Order: sequence, then C-alpha cells, then structure tokens
Amino acid sequence: MVDIFNNYFLQREELLARIAQELQLDNTRLQRMESAYNAVSDLLKKDKDFFDGLVIEVYAQGSKRIGATVRPINDADFDLDVVLHIYDPFYRHSPSEIYNALVTALEKDVYYRTILEKKKRCVRLNYKSDFHMDILPACMTNVSEKEMIMIPEKALQNWSSGNPKGFANWFLNIANSVKEPLLGRYANVLLEAQIETERLPEEAYLKTPLQRVVQLLKRYRDIYFEKRDYPVSSIVITTLAAHFYSAENSIFEAMDNIVSTIKTGYLDSIRTNRRFKIFNPVNPQEDFTDSWTSAHYRSFYGFVEDFHKKWQNLKHSFETSGNDYIELFGEGVYKKSLNEQFKNFSHSTKDSLAKSSGLIAANIAFTAPNGNINSTNGYKNGNHHNFGGKY
Repeated sequence: MVDIFNNYFLQREELLARIAQELQLDNTRLQRMESAYNAVSDLLKKDKDFFDGLVIEVYAQGSKRIGATVRPINDADFDLDVVLHIYDPFYRHSPSEIYNALVTALEKDVYYRTILEKKKRCVRLNYKSDFHMDILPACMTNVSEKEMIMIPEKALQNWSSGNPKGFANWFLNIANSVKEPLLGRYANVLLEAQIETERLPEEAYLKTPLQRVVQLLKRYRDIYFEKRDYPVSSIVITTLAAHFYSAENSIFEAMDNIVSTIKTGYLDSIRTNRRFKIFNPVNPQEDFTDSWTSAHYRSFYGFVEDFHKKWQNLKHSFETSGNDYIELFGEGVYKKSLNEQFKNFSHSTKDSLAKSSGLIAANIAFTAPNGNINSTNGYKNGNHHNFGGKY
C-alpha cells in the first residue's frame, strides 16, 4: 500500500484534490439546481402563448457545465447560470420580445411570480435556499447552426453572439487531453486506504487536473477580491487556464505552469507595449478584456502575482507552506482537508508522527503511561477538531 506520508509530492497532490473537492458544490445541491432548471423547462414547454410550437432547451452554462463549481465564501448564494435556448432564428424575433415572453410565462405561475427578479438581459429566480438562477433567453443564429446563439444586449435593443455549449466542449476537450491524472494512477489504492472513515467520492481522484486548477484559482479569486475592486471573472480564469494547460497529469504542475505562463505573458505584453488580450476561443471576435481599464489590468496582475508568489512556497514541505495554504484557500478548508488526510492514511503509514497525528485527528487516540500514542489503551485523548477560519 502507498505510504502517502513518505512522498510529499503525492501527499501534496492528494491534499490539493481534497481541498478542491471540499470547495465544490455537493451533489445534493447540484441535483437541487438541476431539478430547478428542469422545472422551468417543463413550465415553458407547456406555455400556450409565445413558446407554443417552439423547440426549446434549458441548460446550465459556466462552472456547472464544465465541472468546476466552487462554493461562495461567507454563505453567499451560488449563481447558477442557465440558457433558455430557443431553436428558432433570432431574426424572427426582437431581443425584447423573447425577454418579455420569458417574464410573462414565468409570472403566470404563482410561485415563480414571488421569486422572480428582472435583470438587464436575464431573469433571476431567487430560491429560498442557497442559490439563485439567472435565465438568459437566446435564439439560434441560423437554422443550420445548433450551438451558436444570439442573446439580448443589456438595453434589449440589439443582439450579441455566444456559444456556451461550444465553450464547454472546448474546455473539456483540453481537460481530457491528460492521459491519466497522477491521482488516478493510485485511485484504487488511495480509496482502499480509507476503510476506517467515510470514503471520498471516486471523482476526487479522477477529476482532471485542469478542472481542479480552475476551482482552486477561483477560490483564491474570491478571497483576494473580497475587499478589492475589479475582480477577475470566472470566464477569464477558465479561458486562460485551458489555453495554457499542457496536459500535465498533476494538479500542482498544471497550476505551476499555467500561472507562470500567464504572468510571463502579461509582463511580455508590457515590455513590448502591447495590450494583453483574452479572446473567446469559440468566438474570436469577442475580446473578454475589451472593456478593461488600466485599473482592471492592475487588479488582474496583482491577483496573478500574489497567487504565483504564494504558490511557489508550496513546493517543498508543509512545515514551510502551511500559512500559504491557508491564505490561498481559507483556514477552515485547509485544516479540514489536512485533518481528513491524516485520518484516512495514518493507519497505513510507518511514520510514527503521522500515525499519532492521524489517531488524534480521528478522535481515536489513547496516550499510554509511557507517553506513546496508540489506538487501544491508556488515557483517551480529547477531540481535536477545531478547524477555525472564516472560509
């Protein structure tokens, strides 16, 4: 059996996967969200007015679609973005027509009427739980193009193009270019080692390094910009991460390469007096940085530089990097993930310190008269589950 505590690189990789798994939305919440947009889809398909006779599809876009969700910090609502894809060419309708048709159809229902909020080009449903859903109405660009969509601009006077399905496919194709994630190679052994505790879901080890990179970057984005202006959008983080991913099979190596390359590219653009641009990979005419001011660029680089600096400190040992893990991902998440790692693997290690720490973390530790910590006799140790932290 693999002794994870004798291999810092494997232990670090497993811990990063645990942190990302801890950060993502749980399956119960994901299923609740999926039920929410399926219910909206069913209601619209039964509409006897505008939507009668039209072929429609309601589907998630963004982090839900690419498997890179991250729980908001400080108990904020999760923003679920969905598309109402109307399979009819946009030139047969006006932006305000499809927007108003969506509002009208939802307001016919007593429940949706009470939770509906009109936004500039989408309709928000504020569920009385821990998420809200933004529904963006959209039409086809033409009868032969199924994925490209036209969506209302904020003033509801003009259209802009989009391709959320195409973007997700682009991202996932790159993510799946890895031959085998490093943890996937040890997945069976690692899962088997967790016999005395609640097992992690298999996806914790098989989710791709790129998906994990995006989750970890977004978590630090949320922490870094909690009290700063001009936060970096998820679409920018996701695009850059996928663009610079080189099929590394390790979360750590993928992150190290991606963030270093972003930093180098940005500095090169300054040195050569060029504007650092980020284009939509499935719609090259769309520049995600088109509206960025100098303040946006300074904010972006500050975030990248700060993350890069802290990430370098993770290269050697937990003894020298514990505080950096906390600053990157939050104290509670880090300590809980590290605690669970000790609990799950301490029984199979030959490292006496790790074994003792694991017994204490699992609340099954006894201190013998000679001072040795064991799992069978002596004085029962107290519970040491004070994770602390605000995130």
